[in-house]
Amino acid sequence: MRPYLELSGLEEIVLEESYVLGVAARPAELTFEMEFVLTERHAAYASPQPGETDCFRRGTLQFVRVVRLVWDEQGAPPAIDASGERDFGHIDSFAWQDERYVLMGEWGRIDVTAAAVEVTLSSQA
Repeated sequence: MRPYLELSGLEEIVLEESYVLGVAARPAELTFEMEFVLTERHAAYASPQPGETDCFRRGTLQFVRVVRLVWDEQGAPPAIDASGERDFGHIDSFAWQDERYVLMGEWGRIDVTAAAVEVTLSSQA
């Protein structure tokens, strides 16, 4: 399987340092609500906020036209961060081949077959 960094839109995002804020599975769709960490080479990169070491941007990681979804090991309940927001940890691993994607983290292990992966950043910095 290939690393997620070879997928369009994920080349300059560090998923292992990004935070999963929610996961939603619906017919034909899987969506991760994220607090992405962007590398300095990402077009939307900005200097980190005071007290932070990385550039964070909210957004979604969405699998579209899902035809198969297996979600195992749905892990521990979310942590609550200092601001009171739920945090499901990181995407610890993400590999893919053709239209099959396998992701793992504290939230479990997802094996999904989908037509495409889309990354969307919120308009707010």
